[in-house]
Amino acid sequence: MAQATSDDIVTLSEWLSSNGGRFHPDVSFRAGPSGYSVIAGQDILPGTTVVSCPFKLAITPEVSRQALISVLTSTDLSPLDTWSERQLICSYICLHWILGESSNRDVLKHWPYLNTLPSADKLLTPLHFTATEIEAFRGSNLYGATHDRQRDWQQEWRQCQELFSAANSPWGSEFTWERYLTAATYLSSRAFPSTLLSPEPSLVPTSTSHPILLPGVDALNHARAHPVSWVVSATSPVSYSELNVGLSENSQSISLVLRTGTQSGHELFNNYGPKPNAELILGYGFSLPHNPDDTIVLKIGGAAPGSGSQPKYEVGRDASGAELVWGAILAAICEDPEEVTVEDELDAAEMLVEMAEDLRNRLPQPRAAAQDLRPEVATMLEHYLEGQRDIMHSLIAFARDKQRQAIQQAREQGLQIVDEETEGEE
Repeated sequence: MAQATSDDIVTLSEWLSSNGGRFHPDVSFRAGPSGYSVIAGQDILPGTTVVSCPFKLAITPEVSRQALISVLTSTDLSPLDTWSERQLICSYICLHWILGESSNRDVLKHWPYLNTLPSADKLLTPLHFTATEIEAFRGSNLYGATHDRQRDWQQEWRQCQELFSAANSPWGSEFTWERYLTAATYLSSRAFPSTLLSPEPSLVPTSTSHPILLPGVDALNHARAHPVSWVVSATSPVSYSELNVGLSENSQSISLVLRTGTQSGHELFNNYGPKPNAELILGYGFSLPHNPDDTIVLKIGGAAPGSGSQPKYEVGRDASGAELVWGAILAAICEDPEEVTVEDELDAAEMLVEMAEDLRNRLPQPRAAAQDLRPEVATMLEHYLEGQRDIMHSLIAFARDKQRQAIQQAREQGLQIVDEETEGEE
C-alpha cells in the first residue's frame, strides 16, 4: 500500500481505456500530502466529460462476494450471507493486499485502481488520529461517533478475519485491523450509491441501494455546490444481475461532466452533495470553513417505540429543524398534547435553553484543544467547533423567542408571568 506514483496513474488510465473508460486527455494529476489532485492540464471548457468508468469496473458488494467465493474455497462460506456490504467490499480489497499483485488477476482485478489510492499514513479520518488528536474532540458529538465507529468496524473486522483464518491461517494473520480500517476508509470517503448506475443516475441513496466504488470517477476532490452532471451512456442494455456480478461486456459507463470551465493549472472538482463537517471529518478526513450544511444531532425524550433508543433530531444553522425538537420537548412534558398550556411552553423553552447551553459548554475550547495536533487536524477541529457553537447559539435564540412568545400570550390572557431573563438584565 505504498503511495501512488506517476507510473501508477498511467497504469490506471490505460486500464480504464482498455475497458472502455477514460480520463479527458487534458486532465493531469498533482501529488499532495494526502494523495493526488486532478488538475486541468489545459483550459477545460464547460460541459466537458473529465472521466468515465465502465459499469463492469465498479466494485460492488456482489462483485466482492463472488471474488471471495472464488478464493476462499476451503471453508464454510455461509457467514458471507450475514456480512454487511462494507464487510464484503473491504474483504475483497484486503484480499488484494494479502495475496499480492501477481495472484489471480482474473478475480482480483482492481490492482490498477488500488495502487493509486493514498496509503494508510496519508488518511486523516478520526480513526487515523493519534490519541491526543481524538481527545481534542472530547465533549462533542464527533468524539462519541468516532468511538462508536471504531467499535462497530472492529467487530466487523474480527468476523471477517475469523473466516479468512478458517480458510487459510496465514491469510488470517495478514488480515490486520490496519488493512481493514484502510479499506473501510476508502469506502467511507469514496463510495457512491448504486443509484448512480441507472438510466437516470442519482446521488440520492434509497432503501435498496448499496455503496459502490467507481475507479477514476472518485479521483476528484469535493467543492460544495460545484455544478456537475452524471451521464450514463450505453450501446446495449444491461440487466441488474449482470451489473451486480460484473459480467456485462457492453460499453455502458458512468461519466462525470463539469458544468463550469476550469483554467489550465487549476484543480478540477466534483460535488459530493451537501454534507456537514461532522460527516466530512468522520468519513472523508477534511472539513469546510463556515460550512452552511453543518448540523448537530440531539436526543430528546425516552426511547422510540420498538427501537430501544432515543429518537434523534438534527438541527442546522439558523435553528433549521428546531421546530421538530420543540415539538418533541413539548410532547415529553405535556400530559395532553392537544392542550398545551403557557406554563408547558415556558417549561419547554427553559428545558431547551438548558440543554443547548449544556451542550455548548461541554464543547472543547479550540485554542487549548489544538495544541499538539497536526495542522490538518487542528483546522478540522476549528471548522467543526465553529459550526457547533453557531448552531447552539441559534438554538438558544430560538428557545428564548419561544419563551418571549409564551410570556406575551400569558399577558394577553391576563396571567402574571415573571420574565426572569428580562428581570435579570435589569
